[in-house]
Amino acid sequence: MKFIGATMRKVFLQIDVTLDGFIADASGETDWVTSNETMNSEASELLDTVDTILLGRVAYQDFVSFWPFADMSAPTTISKITSQINHADKIIFSKTLDKVQWGTFNNARLIHDNIPEEITKLKASSGKNLLLYAGQKIIFTFVQNNLIDEYHLRVHPVVLGSGLPLFPHIENRLKLNLLRTRPYDNGVVMSIYQPK
Repeated sequence: MKFIGATMRKVFLQIDVTLDGFIADASGETDWVTSNETMNSEASELLDTVDTILLGRVAYQDFVSFWPFADMSAPTTISKITSQINHADKIIFSKTLDKVQWGTFNNARLIHDNIPEEITKLKASSGKNLLLYAGQKIIFTFVQNNLIDEYHLRVHPVVLGSGLPLFPHIENRLKLNLLRTRPYDNGVVMSIYQPK
């Protein structure tokens, strides 16, 4: 139940992007992505604010082959992230998958269509925020329907020249306010934007 005056849940997009705006090379590879302990710690802090992870089919297939089986017991930031991802609810967007699962956690469900309507309902429901880890097509759907409340872009110091752009075929100009920026010692810069 949504109460008058209650705060709406937010959708955060977190994604790694090159200096020239690509999220992967032409073959889908992201071997240019680097991380460090500070980045991992801040990723974990963001995960603390959400209870639902939103995935496209490709991201789901990458995630589900690793995270449900990763070690959650070690006293490390990666182990904490593993636990956070595994225990969060997962929503997977796909027109081709018939079913989804997440190891033994039983907290994944599938949405085939009507993404804007489903996300609007989720945002109005009770709970923590939602974190979008997805590819180009799902991001495009979210952007075109004004469903993203914050863009957490980790810009890497690499230029690919070609590949999969973060914002392909955007029909309407997207104006953003810079909330904050954070450089890391590996050259990556986190920039967090909010739609105007």
